[in-house]
Amino acid sequence: MVREPLVHFVCLGALLFGINAFTRPVAAPPAATSIVITDDDLRQLAGLWQIQWGRAPTPDELRRLVDGQVREEVLIREALAAGLERQDILVRRRLAALAAAEAEAGPPPKPSEDALRALYEASPGSFAVPAELTMTQLYFSDRARNGQAKEEAIQARDALSGRDVSDPAVGNLGDPSEFPVRLQDQTPDELAALFGQPFAAAATRLPVGSWQGPVPSLGGWHLVFIEAATPGPPPAFETVREAVEASWQQAESDAQQRQAYAAMRARYTVVLPSSLEGSAP
Repeated sequence: MVREPLVHFVCLGALLFGINAFTRPVAAPPAATSIVITDDDLRQLAGLWQIQWGRAPTPDELRRLVDGQVREEVLIREALAAGLERQDILVRRRLAALAAAEAEAGPPPKPSEDALRALYEASPGSFAVPAELTMTQLYFSDRARNGQAKEEAIQARDALSGRDVSDPAVGNLGDPSEFPVRLQDQTPDELAALFGQPFAAAATRLPVGSWQGPVPSLGGWHLVFIEAATPGPPPAFETVREAVEASWQQAESDAQQRQAYAAMRARYTVVLPSSLEGSAP
């Protein structure tokens, strides 16, 4: 997926386009309803992506970057049409944010009970109680191992390959600690209280039946053997109704914003280089 790289990329891209606005030769301004993306823009977008991610963007990624640039310009022009003034690149981006907020403004939608129950029944996994984990963990202390805990945990993991978790000698590979070696039917919240949130988040993604890690905690690293992951009972609709309603409202808000942007976008003609014709949103 390219979504996360695009998020990181946008600030760097905005800076370059701001500089470019002052350095490119002065030309006759395009019509107010035209948005022009040039070959220079494509090269700048591709070059910045290369710097940021160490590779050239794929054609699909480049089209997404162009679409993002077009979207920002549409929102900026809509904000300017509402009477706001353009000052610099930071103001431009703020104008775009204001226009987007304006597009989705309005009272929160109120779903019917039938709509909420339909959403709940269509995606029960989205509201399920997290699985409870039964596990064995071995702790490797950064302090006791002079900062080499992670490396030594990796060595121990390799040595444990194929070893039965019930082997008494297994426990000798870790360091003494206040952490219990074996934990049964632990929820993610309970694991977070013991080991910290990063450990809990990682543990819930580990496969059952093999030594995994190292997994970080506040004072070191852990090897973890998940013996069982017991799914929680399906939650009753009444117990998760607020979460279901929040999910429904978010989906409705997203749809409203997409519709509002589509209406604004329809007021503009986008002119693209021949290599990207037909790719605008």
